[in-house]
Amino acid sequence: MQRDFCWLPQHNDKIRKNFEKRGSTRMHDMFTDLRKLGERPLWIGESVWAELNAAWGSVEYSRRRDQNRQNRASDVGGMGSSLHTGGSVPHTEHRRRLKEVLGREPTPVELHSHTHKRQEDQQWIDERARKAHEEYTRLRESQAAAGEGPSGGSVEYSEYRIWSQAVGGMQHGRVYGLGSQAQAYEGMTSSGSSFASPSQDPLYSQQISALQVELEQVRKAQTDWQVQFQAQIQMQMQAQHNQLLDEMRKMKDQLSEKEVATGDDASTDSE
Repeated sequence: MQRDFCWLPQHNDKIRKNFEKRGSTRMHDMFTDLRKLGERPLWIGESVWAELNAAWGSVEYSRRRDQNRQNRASDVGGMGSSLHTGGSVPHTEHRRRLKEVLGREPTPVELHSHTHKRQEDQQWIDERARKAHEEYTRLRESQAAAGEGPSGGSVEYSEYRIWSQAVGGMQHGRVYGLGSQAQAYEGMTSSGSSFASPSQDPLYSQQISALQVELEQVRKAQTDWQVQFQAQIQMQMQAQHNQLLDEMRKMKDQLSEKEVATGDDASTDSE
């Protein structure tokens, strides 16, 4: 990958981690779609497909799926089950779209509101979303009154930290309402940046922009690789299919020749 793209050496670990995480997520989503569709694609062999169906139909897989469904619907911290209106679109994409609309990085509460309010009436999707927003608002007003907010001029002010505190912090690498974007906000916080502040260090902004371009290139490379991989598998299977047809034609021709030869021998004997 480094033959086609380049980045600063200090970003190697983060880019590798992001690449592997996104690849794992895409692969997981791909096989989830295949399981729901129930049709074997050309790039999966019959024996592998049989093994996958056996695993999906196992008691252990059903148990884990039911447990995960219960976990998603469980009452977390007295705030109710965790729902959102984002559909299958990842938080990464929601955050990117909001950034284009706002002209800046969206705050955590803006991202949460975007993915947890119904579009038709702008009502919260569930009780947990409403309570999380109320707790965030309470903490923000409390810190602002104590001179810890932006009105107090504190450069350490971070809406992400307030949001994280309001929803109970990070759990299993995620913060409620932010999905996988919690790590991105965590990085901004550690750098001392403010989401809505126009006075960011120009060098830092350039580095962020460069990293975003690099990540977009990685995303494009993953998509291109997946397309090329599927095309290669299809070509290989087509070649095997053509080879099998050729062998069958040869066998048919040989059988025809034998039948002709047998008929000639029978004619000779009768004479």
